[in-house]
Amino acid sequence: MFDTIKEVIDRILSKRLVPILVIYLILFVLLIDRLLSLQIIDVDTYEKEAMEMTKKTREIKAVRGNIYDCNGKLLAYNQLSYNVVLQDYGSLSDMSSDEKNKVIFMLISILEKNGDELDVDFYIEFNKKGKLKFNIEGNELLRFKAEVFGLAGGVNDLTEEQTNMTAEDIFDYLREEPNAATTSFGIGPEFSDEDALKIMAVRYAIFINRYKEFESIIIAKNVSDLTVAAVKEYSDTIPGVDITEDTKRMYNKSKYFAHILGYTGTITSEKLKEAGEDSDYSQDDQIGLSGIEEKYEDYLKGKKGKDELVVEAMSSRVVSVSSVEMPEAGDNVYLTIDSKLQIECYKLLEEHLAGILISKITNGNDAGTRGKSASDIKIPIYDVYNALFENNVINCDRFTEKNSSKLEKKVYKKFKEKRKKVIKKLKKDLSYESKVIPKDIGETREDYIDFFYDFLADNNILLLSEIDVDDETYNNYYHEKLSLSKFIQYAINMNWLDLSCLNLGEAYYSNEEIYEKLLDYSFKQFKKDKSFSKLIYSDMIYSYELSGTDCCLLLYDQGDIKLNENKYRLLKAKVLSPYTFLIDEIKKLEITPGQLGLDPCSGSIVVTDVDTGDVKAMVTYPSYDNNKLANKVDSKYYNNYLLETKSSPLLNRPTQEKLAPGSTFKMISAVTGLEEGVITPTETIYDKTTFTKIHPSPKDWTIYSHGNINVSQAIRDSCNYFFYEVGYRLGGVNSEGDVMNNRGLEKLKKYAKMFGLTAKSGVEIMEADPQFSVTDIVRSCIGQATHAYTPIQLSRYVTTVANNGTCYNLTLISKIDNYKGKTILDNKAEVRNKVDISNSTWNAIHNGMYMVVNSDNSSIRDYFSSVKEKVAGKTGTAQQTEFHANHAYFVSYAPYASPDVSVTCVIPNGHTSANAANLASDVYKYYFGKKKVSGKVTAKGSNVATD
Repeated sequence: MFDTIKEVIDRILSKRLVPILVIYLILFVLLIDRLLSLQIIDVDTYEKEAMEMTKKTREIKAVRGNIYDCNGKLLAYNQLSYNVVLQDYGSLSDMSSDEKNKVIFMLISILEKNGDELDVDFYIEFNKKGKLKFNIEGNELLRFKAEVFGLAGGVNDLTEEQTNMTAEDIFDYLREEPNAATTSFGIGPEFSDEDALKIMAVRYAIFINRYKEFESIIIAKNVSDLTVAAVKEYSDTIPGVDITEDTKRMYNKSKYFAHILGYTGTITSEKLKEAGEDSDYSQDDQIGLSGIEEKYEDYLKGKKGKDELVVEAMSSRVVSVSSVEMPEAGDNVYLTIDSKLQIECYKLLEEHLAGILISKITNGNDAGTRGKSASDIKIPIYDVYNALFENNVINCDRFTEKNSSKLEKKVYKKFKEKRKKVIKKLKKDLSYESKVIPKDIGETREDYIDFFYDFLADNNILLLSEIDVDDETYNNYYHEKLSLSKFIQYAINMNWLDLSCLNLGEAYYSNEEIYEKLLDYSFKQFKKDKSFSKLIYSDMIYSYELSGTDCCLLLYDQGDIKLNENKYRLLKAKVLSPYTFLIDEIKKLEITPGQLGLDPCSGSIVVTDVDTGDVKAMVTYPSYDNNKLANKVDSKYYNNYLLETKSSPLLNRPTQEKLAPGSTFKMISAVTGLEEGVITPTETIYDKTTFTKIHPSPKDWTIYSHGNINVSQAIRDSCNYFFYEVGYRLGGVNSEGDVMNNRGLEKLKKYAKMFGLTAKSGVEIMEADPQFSVTDIVRSCIGQATHAYTPIQLSRYVTTVANNGTCYNLTLISKIDNYKGKTILDNKAEVRNKVDISNSTWNAIHNGMYMVVNSDNSSIRDYFSSVKEKVAGKTGTAQQTEFHANHAYFVSYAPYASPDVSVTCVIPNGHTSANAANLASDVYKYYFGKKKVSGKVTAKGSNVATD
């Protein structure tokens, strides 16, 4: 038989009757025939293996549980979505490599045409300079390389050449025409490198799925209806591609709850590894990545089901489904949060911040006491113009788009002219011979020179860890006695720079030549650097080359605010001033404090049930839309808003922002002094305003004496001098007359611990550790020194004061129900400890806090006059620097006679604690009145001196 067929083939070949592919097929048949005839393989065995079936398990995903507020309001849920999937069998698997690539490219084109994109893991990408790079490293990168080469032994089988291959090498290898010795994909030159990389990513996903061809590969998630329709329409030309139903995680009124709820996303390789081989997670699962979604992942995720499939052993084709185990939906989590209260508090906080901003913005260059004192810092209108660019409210990237406005084109033209001049001047200031010292040339030129240093450091060209800080030349530069040019030249000689970016190779270059190449490289990067562009726009604003009017008109051109044709016309005609325009837009919250990133632009409110330890509201401002991070990250939103905004919207301030508590700490100092017997409830101390028993001598917050006052009155007046004396007595002095700080701090910490200030608050999401002061007992007693606590920790402390000593581990969780509605966890806040102190001490503390709000000479009394219940509280102010406004605090509880709730308000750089108290008063008005208080921004910035 073999000879007969061979003769036929010879005849066919001689006449070139068939394509070469057919010949290869015939040769394969001949080979099998010869092996059978020589009994090298058994006919029966061959036929048996060809028909052999095997069983495979395919998972069925479970529906994730919902999250509700304490009243059953739905906060997090699942919405039907569609995925594009691909299976490499049937006609697709029979295609040539080139045909597969064309099918995949067509699919990619369909996705991108309809606003969707690929969602497959691939470990090569283009960097900002358009060069290929790996996006993984270490063992993970080695495993990827081993997978690329199809090495059965994994990493151990990698050759030295394969181990050292660059991203470009791997890309070129995978792009080659495939043959028996390679695993490449044959992606031809008709595809651009960008398109080839996308095709390669899909081919790689198919390749690593080669032993599980019965499982489909997700190519794109949550695609649009247009993509669904297109895939179905072109199903004949894109074989193996299908649409499957899925769910995507959704969040109602997301910005109000984002930091509490967190968000979901695809499980990372690190999380998958951490979960272990015994877990039921797979690489495309959605899991909780932060907040409650992460903390209660095990409850919310549900239990997967599974199909038992009968699969042909050789082809991996599914023959039948032998059994089905249905999935079990996840459990539903109920929070202690009252969503209506949470939303109202967020709105109130934003409005109060806007009101403070309005009261501080000046129509000119007046910055008040900035740089001299934090007492009366103001915001020049030019800072507002600059903030619009700095925080991407005006996005300068849009200036170069095809559909940019005439004004955008005009501003960009000015920018290019300015950049040319700046670089010319900067080249001179940084030249090899330059001896220019930044402090001698003015602030603007200094900023550009500093940018060069920061660029080198941020990009790890200047290796800060290698610098000898004791080096004389370095110290001359550090103390501004040497130019940056001379320092960098010296750093080159000292090998303090990584110059690999210059591609110097083996050739010899002089110090001057290397330095000049470094300058050339840096200036090329500057032209692409968004931070450098923003620095130039800032320069244009402060040098009056870019007008406030143009800044305001750009807001309209870019659609940042709703078009008002009348205002637009008046602005353009310069009848409406940019100052008036911007103040009005801030009042309407068309431009928000969070967008501007000016002080103050952030804050926290925590409302806690003092009888249960349930957190009723935990607000952080500004917030973000967690819908844009869930399922798949919206990269533009993430980069332009979340990363490049000075107000840090990702930061959960109530649990993660640690600040000195200022005078809100004085109740701890009072309790310590009373319980340790260094003062009594009735003892008076005369306020001398300056505490001269230690040096340097700290002063009271006011130059006017409070006279002879007792501890309750000292809380009322927030008298620093009184509490300096308490701290001095707690420490005592040694034989040399020095205060024994450690002795005093040990006593103070004993009582701080009772009120929960030495441990996390107990809430179930990520929280920073508190920081009890470790130095200076005298200043520690007024909440300064090295104290630092989060707002949620202050909330637990004041809650413990309010309920006379029950210190809870606070909670955000009310209960958890399974999918059938049965409660499987009925949660209560745990009692951490009880505070055992005398009634006279409690009375002194409560009386002092009552007088803070209600005494005749209270500076904040009027704010609370329309609150239905009496409030007790304590103000606090903490200074940061003379360049930034003071932090503002107010901790409180109400009703005074029988406390129900505590309210803690923190406004970083809020100027004065009266602003925090004013905010708290509105929270109480809503809480006890149950009527909306928010809805109007007024100039609420207080100039009342408080501490």
